[in-house]
Amino acid sequence: MARRTLLVLAAAALSSACAPSLLPGTEVPDTRENREIMKVVELYRQAVERRDATAILDLVAPSYFDERGHPDDASFHWNFERLARDLPKKFEKVNDVRLTITVRRIEVDQERAKVSYLYVEDYIAKLPQGETPEHASDIDRMELVRSGKRWLITKGI
Repeated sequence: MARRTLLVLAAAALSSACAPSLLPGTEVPDTRENREIMKVVELYRQAVERRDATAILDLVAPSYFDERGHPDDASFHWNFERLARDLPKKFEKVNDVRLTITVRRIEVDQERAKVSYLYVEDYIAKLPQGETPEHASDIDRMELVRSGKRWLITKGI
């Protein structure tokens, strides 16, 4: 019986030694590229909480384009120019932004990456009738492209 227990423990130790290392708090493999991409996601999250449009634009590629779930309605589409113009206006209409991003998966294909994530966002909306708390959560995907030594967001904010 003791021998069998010892064999089971040895097998468990060997299998866990072969398991890939994961980024803390995720199921994402701990690789250099994944750490770089996670840093961009975290910088984006922090910039949203600060309502810092300039910092967000610094993380976004000039080729940014997002149909925002409405491929046939251009009024929903955002590109870099629209982000630069409208993001500061959107931030003026909110206070006390809290954003949690839980990265579920990162897929890297050479110079492009896709990040699947769950977000939870709470904020105070400034409305004509007064301030009101708002809450949103969903699963989304951010796409990035490598530009030199940096990863820049091309879709999904």
